[in-house]
Amino acid sequence: MNPGTPRVGAGGYPQTPAAARARQDARPKAPLPTAPENQPAPTPSSEPVIPLTLIDAPTQRFYACAVYVALLGWRFYDWVQMLEDNGGSFYFFLKWIVVDFIFFFSLPSLRIPWLELSAPTVSSVFFAHLIFNWLLMFNIPVPWHGWLLGLVKVFYDKELAISEHNVKVSSILHNSSLIMGKQIINILPEGSALLNPEKHPYCLGQGQNIATVPIYFNATVPVEVELFRFDLESDSKEVVRLSRKEIKEIGKQSSRSIEDGTIGIYRYDVAIKKPGVYQLKKVLDEYKLEVQRITEPTYIVPCPRAQVRTAQSATKCLGDLSNLSLDVYGTPPLKIVYSRTINGKDHSFHFQSLQPEGFSSPLLGSQRMSSLIQLGDEDYSWARSQSVEVGLNESMNTAGEWQYSIDEVHDAFGNVIQYPQPEEPDAKPKPKHLYQNFVVRERPRAAIVGCDLRNPLKVAKGKTAKLPIKIGRPGRTPESASHTLTWNFSPIDTLTKSGDHGDVIEVGSFTAKNVNDRPSISAPGLYTLKTVSCDSCEGEIEEPSSCLLLNPLEPTLTISSEEIPDKCAGNSIGLRVNLDMIGTPPFRVAYTVNSDTEQNRRETIEIKGLRQQIDLLPRNAGRYQYRFRRLEDAIYSVPLPLTDEYYLEQNVKPPATAYFKQGPRTLSTCLDQPVKLDVNLLGDGPFTLEWELVHEGKRKSEKATGITSETFTIETSPLSTGGEYTLALKSIQDKTGCRIFLKEETKISVRRQRPRAAFGVLEGKRTTTVVESATVNLPLKLSGDGPWIVGYRNLNGSEDRLVRVAKSGNDFIEAKERGTYEILDVMDDQCPGTVNPQAKTFEVKWFPRPELSFSPSDAIQPSDKPNKFIKNDVCEGDVDGFEISLQGSPPYHVEYEVKHKPQTGSGSVARKEFDAALGKAGIPLDTAKAGLYTYTFSGLSDNLYNDKRRSEPLTLEQTVNPKPSASFVKPGQTFKMCMSDDTPKETIPIKLEGKAPFYIEVEIKHHAGNLPEIFRIANIQTHNYGIQIPRRYLKFGGQQIRIRKVRDDRGCQQKIETGGAVVHIQLYEAPSIYPLEQRNDYCVGERIAYTLSGTPPFEVHYNFAGKQMKAKSQTTNFRRIAESPGDFTITSISDKGSECRAAVNLTKTIHPMPSVKISKGRVIQVDIHEGSEVEILFEFWGTPPFEFTYTRSTNARKGQKSQVLETRHDISYEHSKVITASLEGTYEVVAIKDAHCAFSTIGPEGRDKGQKSLKY
Repeated sequence: MNPGTPRVGAGGYPQTPAAARARQDARPKAPLPTAPENQPAPTPSSEPVIPLTLIDAPTQRFYACAVYVALLGWRFYDWVQMLEDNGGSFYFFLKWIVVDFIFFFSLPSLRIPWLELSAPTVSSVFFAHLIFNWLLMFNIPVPWHGWLLGLVKVFYDKELAISEHNVKVSSILHNSSLIMGKQIINILPEGSALLNPEKHPYCLGQGQNIATVPIYFNATVPVEVELFRFDLESDSKEVVRLSRKEIKEIGKQSSRSIEDGTIGIYRYDVAIKKPGVYQLKKVLDEYKLEVQRITEPTYIVPCPRAQVRTAQSATKCLGDLSNLSLDVYGTPPLKIVYSRTINGKDHSFHFQSLQPEGFSSPLLGSQRMSSLIQLGDEDYSWARSQSVEVGLNESMNTAGEWQYSIDEVHDAFGNVIQYPQPEEPDAKPKPKHLYQNFVVRERPRAAIVGCDLRNPLKVAKGKTAKLPIKIGRPGRTPESASHTLTWNFSPIDTLTKSGDHGDVIEVGSFTAKNVNDRPSISAPGLYTLKTVSCDSCEGEIEEPSSCLLLNPLEPTLTISSEEIPDKCAGNSIGLRVNLDMIGTPPFRVAYTVNSDTEQNRRETIEIKGLRQQIDLLPRNAGRYQYRFRRLEDAIYSVPLPLTDEYYLEQNVKPPATAYFKQGPRTLSTCLDQPVKLDVNLLGDGPFTLEWELVHEGKRKSEKATGITSETFTIETSPLSTGGEYTLALKSIQDKTGCRIFLKEETKISVRRQRPRAAFGVLEGKRTTTVVESATVNLPLKLSGDGPWIVGYRNLNGSEDRLVRVAKSGNDFIEAKERGTYEILDVMDDQCPGTVNPQAKTFEVKWFPRPELSFSPSDAIQPSDKPNKFIKNDVCEGDVDGFEISLQGSPPYHVEYEVKHKPQTGSGSVARKEFDAALGKAGIPLDTAKAGLYTYTFSGLSDNLYNDKRRSEPLTLEQTVNPKPSASFVKPGQTFKMCMSDDTPKETIPIKLEGKAPFYIEVEIKHHAGNLPEIFRIANIQTHNYGIQIPRRYLKFGGQQIRIRKVRDDRGCQQKIETGGAVVHIQLYEAPSIYPLEQRNDYCVGERIAYTLSGTPPFEVHYNFAGKQMKAKSQTTNFRRIAESPGDFTITSISDKGSECRAAVNLTKTIHPMPSVKISKGRVIQVDIHEGSEVEILFEFWGTPPFEFTYTRSTNARKGQKSQVLETRHDISYEHSKVITASLEGTYEVVAIKDAHCAFSTIGPEGRDKGQKSLKY
């Protein structure tokens, strides 16, 4: 098929080639060729101000032209307004010169393509518009003046009416309600009937059980109607006759149409319940004559429908194809609209021109359906409903929840079935056959970690180990999801020389319950992961993917031993054992020891290499048995057999020996204290023990004999010299007589001096002064070994003993209270110490706190409350202040709060602060606003104290009286007075604030430039006062009044500077009004005009229709159009120069326009036969007698203009008249006249000119 040829959609017009190309352009295309590099780039200065990417050039030109047309319309509107005032306007002329200058000289700067005018061109256009403005705004007559005015009136045709509303003049002059009604007489032609002339599509099913098909009847009332039906499924034919009830209903419908005035064509809806092709077969009228009918077929087919074939599985893997099918049923070609939702994001798609293979239909041809269907027997099989399968096979590349849902189905005739959408309000759930849900899962990943060919997994033979697999968990896969793993396994003896799998390969599998579950393996060999899957989704195997499992050999132990003899007595004192191992280091050898004194003592040896030598040297004599029980290496734990190979035995008689019970260590002791040490003795007593005490190179030996116990306590003399001592055991001798030399010794560290304690100094002395409640660290001087426990007390306090644990020799005692601190005792970590009596006390003092007070003054008096003072009242704006006295350590920082409480309204709080370097400080008082001021001093700090704490705030109160004020109630108002008034009745209202009585001065300045005059008013007792200025102070014209000074009873006054509020007084003469025409009778639609004298604008007061009305005129002309009848009486007039009204009595009578109605004002069609007559009723409104003209025209036909056949003139002295007519045509009135006014819809030449007012 040619891609440029559009295909015809169902029930629509063919697509244009451009639309077809747009659809083809939606497919991906190859990238455009690279632009030449040497192409010159456009210069920035030539680009439009508004980028073409934002608004293209044609649109910018359109906007520029639209602005010009709008300005032109505004210009014509001003011109029409000026014409109504019968004059020119310099203001409008100057206004449009400025507007044109801005528009034309700004347009080139926008650089719009094709509108980049040169400077001479812009100047020429501007001067042309200047001349055009001059001709318009000064109303200079030119030949085109008339038609230009007419053209403007087409778009703007409104004037002010007597009711003071803008009315459309044409709606009054061309009032179609004055002549209403037509009588149309038709000579009845032969009747006709038509089934479904508008070719509406119909379908049955999907909730629609009845199709209502209209039949239109023209000029006939049928008594019998037959429809021809062709069944699309069985190809059978039948005739459907309308019942008597339906025929009666058609007759009633015809009667109702006659009553509504729509004689001729009426409609009846036939209810059809079976699908098929319907045609009008026969229609008989009341005379049993067959009515003309048009037999175009109407197709009523089953409604289109669609469903989703249920997928085999609702679970998909990432990258799988959807593999989904839709079944569409209806008359092809069909169209289906479906949506695809991925994780809540909706995308809509559609397929159209769905039809079976080899399908042909008249709807696919180049002609319209109505012209293709011919009368007679035809083949309608193409209209039969058919099923079409639509396959959706797309790659699912996004994990999550997918849904395919059917939204709409269209058939060839344009029938549309729309299924409910979830987002619609009150939508029902969509049936399951209209959607299919999928869950697209991520593909898992797996790899082996911690095991490869270089680092094999070593496991004991017969034991199992976990294959170290790491399963990657994608974002949407739950951690508890199960995974299936498969791997290849080759035994260790089948691997190739390069370590790869050999010919023997076994396949293993495992289902992991979660990502941390791992398979167990035991056979040695190479394991390689092959696949991983989760929820039937095959995953990816990552490297490393292979693991080598080995079974090392079990460890073995070889033991050899030899005795260790005593050099003095020749007895065996122990065994020297050699251990040789084979296996995987490190090793652990466990053995048990049995002797005469203990049973089954278990010992363990840690061996890092393959060989180890140990000495078994018991201290006590006896028979010892050694049984080696277990051998462990890095892999195995092997029990050793109970054979002599792993059994050793010895009889031990060790030589006499002695050792310190607590073992060798370093002891610390205080000066002048003895030391006691316990020694354990082994051997056959009695014993002789020798020891020596070594200090500073001197040895002191001692000896004890006849020791029979196994424990001996050595006690030294008091150690009076500090330093390091060594107590060494020299020898021991038992009853055998062998003297055994000993190596046991212990160190004794003796303190060289006692610990001491004393207070240090601060700034060379043991006394200090600090601010109140401050913590001060009193320095300590300690000697000895810490930590120290220092006991002290405060002599000025409770004298309880306090304890300080000092961790360093330069520690301190925290003192929070003032007083004298004394050290009582000291002890370091071991020894008590002494206190230096010269430095055992330390004194702590406090600086005094700062204080604030008011300096003595006659203007400040104390109140009845403590710490509260009252200062004398002042007036608003006066300068005032007071002084405070400060005591402490300068500089000072003072914080205080100013509360302002006005007489009315809410108060305010302001926090202030200042610094003072001396003991005196002046504080200005706030008098800017009236009210009660309270100054509360709550924070005071100096160089030492910055916590601003006081025992009680200090308060000062002062009342600031407001300045009196006088102001005009309506500043800027102009009071207008007439010269005819002898005494001024107008008062100037002023408002006074303050305490009465008041005194004011008023300045009167004349516009003539004379010196101002002062008018004084005293003893004003009220706050609202009306000023009456005597006439001697006023002159003709304008004068300016302002208040210069005001003073109240408190003595506070306020001078009002020049430039304040003023009022004006103007004296004017009364205006007058004169009619332009002397006649008193007018018709509706005519204009009543007057001329005015005075100063514009004017206010004209008049009575109309029983209502008092007021109109304004900006010029000396007053004109109104009469929109309704009545008596129009002008009662008074006033102008801008004064508020004086000139009483007048000018009355004009406005008569209504005559009107006529034919046939009750309706358009009535009457169908008669040849020779019959019809009465035509004419009804008149107005003042008799009535003269009227009516015409008979040809009846209007589509595409033909009605022609006047005859014109008749008649007179009626009553308000109604009846004439008879028998000729076909349209009868209507074209002109009417009563005793005062006339109206016509035709021009002088007889042509239809529209409605015009005729004046007599």
